[in-house]
Amino acid sequence: MKSISYFPIQVFLSHSLSAWEERKYNCLVHGEIDPIFHYSTAWQSFLWKRVFERYSPFKDAQGYQFYKDTLKNVIPYLQASLPYELISLGCGTGEKDHIFLNELLTIASELNWICIDTSLQLLLEACIHCPINKEKITPILSDILWKDTLEALQTDHMKRRIFTLFGILPNIDPFLLFRSLESVLSSNDYLVLSAHLAPVKTESTEDYLEGIESVLDQYDNAETRLWLTEILRDWGIEDKTELFNISIGMENNFFRIEATVYWKENGSIPVGRGKEVPISKGKPLRLFYSYRFTVERLEEFFSKWHYKVLGRWILHNKEEGVWLLQHKMPTN
Repeated sequence: MKSISYFPIQVFLSHSLSAWEERKYNCLVHGEIDPIFHYSTAWQSFLWKRVFERYSPFKDAQGYQFYKDTLKNVIPYLQASLPYELISLGCGTGEKDHIFLNELLTIASELNWICIDTSLQLLLEACIHCPINKEKITPILSDILWKDTLEALQTDHMKRRIFTLFGILPNIDPFLLFRSLESVLSSNDYLVLSAHLAPVKTESTEDYLEGIESVLDQYDNAETRLWLTEILRDWGIEDKTELFNISIGMENNFFRIEATVYWKENGSIPVGRGKEVPISKGKPLRLFYSYRFTVERLEEFFSKWHYKVLGRWILHNKEEGVWLLQHKMPTN
């Protein structure tokens, strides 16, 4: 049997047992599952990949071509004949980053890829199919918001850096995410990100809500439910919850789609090291949320963090967009 290339993976402390025990405890105390726990096993990663392949716009012909064209259109904004470092925050299977790497190869004098993800299986998948030599790949198994990860990305660098956030912005509190990026990006760095959009006619709240409602079937389906409830089976608490529900909430002027279950009895959940978390019948446990943005609201958000929009590309059905941003340090 032919062996697969070996990839030396850096593992940060976000994946230590003690850190995970503490995060699990906090999830149950606060009634909200940390996104990291939806990718922590091989089976969860497989279930997510099945959802991605079924419902992501990227996986149909038009969506794939949109990303090919868009990432090609990013290149003219970049200076040629420089060494580049692509840093993928939450790379998943890396398919979008691979397209971008192929484009960067046409202008970069040298190209390295740092890929970071919380799933070992998805990280390996991204490395195996990467179009550049494995010696130029640095895979990191970590939470992208973990302190050690952020500190590692603050090191002195000689290469021009491009950060990507493909598919990450919807599932992390955007304010927490951009506060973290503030400590990492310099004024010479670029950020390429994708965002799920609500297809709207106008920016009114009424049209925004109508746009959210039009995409609910991408979340309220058997494949997504199986993926999101796997955490309950993994933690042995499925029989203590009920009433899986998809709803729409608003947070900081953005609508988001939320998946929630409810405790069906009073009691407690043991979480290790002698700790227990009390639970109360009828109280919610939020499994997941996904922000859906509008173009104007999102770009107003970018401006608060001193990002200049260099380019914007919107999918034909207005359900997804890609932005090229450059961080501009405020002047006194």
